[in-house]
Amino acid sequence: MPFFVVDDGADSHPKMIRAKNAAVGLWTRVGSYVARQLTDGHVPGEVAKMYGSAPQITKLLTVGLWHEHGHTCPRCPQPRPGDYFMHDYRESGNPSRAEVLARRKRAADKKAKQRAAQAGFGADSAENPSLFGEESSGNHNGFDEETDANPSQDPGDSAGHGDVSLGDSPGTSRARVPLHSTPLLKEGAEEREGSTGSSARAALSLIPANWEPSDADVRAAQLARLDSGREQLTPQQLDVVTRKFVRRQLDDGKTAAAWGGRWRQWAETERPEQPAAGGVVVPFTNGAQPQTKSQQQRAGLAALRERLQGGSSA
Repeated sequence: MPFFVVDDGADSHPKMIRAKNAAVGLWTRVGSYVARQLTDGHVPGEVAKMYGSAPQITKLLTVGLWHEHGHTCPRCPQPRPGDYFMHDYRESGNPSRAEVLARRKRAADKKAKQRAAQAGFGADSAENPSLFGEESSGNHNGFDEETDANPSQDPGDSAGHGDVSLGDSPGTSRARVPLHSTPLLKEGAEEREGSTGSSARAALSLIPANWEPSDADVRAAQLARLDSGREQLTPQQLDVVTRKFVRRQLDDGKTAAAWGGRWRQWAETERPEQPAAGGVVVPFTNGAQPQTKSQQQRAGLAALRERLQGGSSA
């Protein structure tokens, strides 16, 4: 997504000082809206009134950060009656709608070429796409495109508060500030890289019969269960969930480059097996899916504990 450009000297700019914090907050918030909606600096009147108050809007008009219909600034277009325009929006380094759409098209064309090149992985990759899909590995936000998109401007320009109005002073170097929040990844939420350390996409393959989730996968799944109001899984229940997951992937012939993400989603919503007599969860077993050594050890300890408890009660 595009960024709204804010000059790194905006905090001490005369216009900002005269506008005061409340009006500057409205200017910043609406700037984020304008950048996201690609309005080229035009501010719908209803959006301005939804985000701020009439005195705040008046402040921005008075100091010259915004213009209303009928203004005399020679560098800014006329907004429609009832709407506003952010002074020097384009001159401040903000990309135009046409530039953003062109970059998105280039990114889409690049992704299409990558998909075409990956078609050689075989039919499984097309018929059985990853649970998160090819799109999730792409760059939806376009940070590689957007962050390099704005060309360097004359250091004398100001970000959104240029030197046209009386009392303005030259701006300093600018820093692009993203005015959107980026969701934080949960611990272990990224697929693990290959043993070589390369982040390049690995070839798709079937899940190994003895596949186990990593500690990071388990922590992420347990945290997600807590967040959604579910109880955490016991080690025995984790074994059951994992074996069921592996069997399902093999039965369905699913292929993937990594399995941690699929397992986490499975474990986050899976209802564990009900405990058998004595409160011990019976691990999932299958003739084609032998238990791992750790499962066998835990099952033996559980059986021994049950016998000891039975002997003491007698």
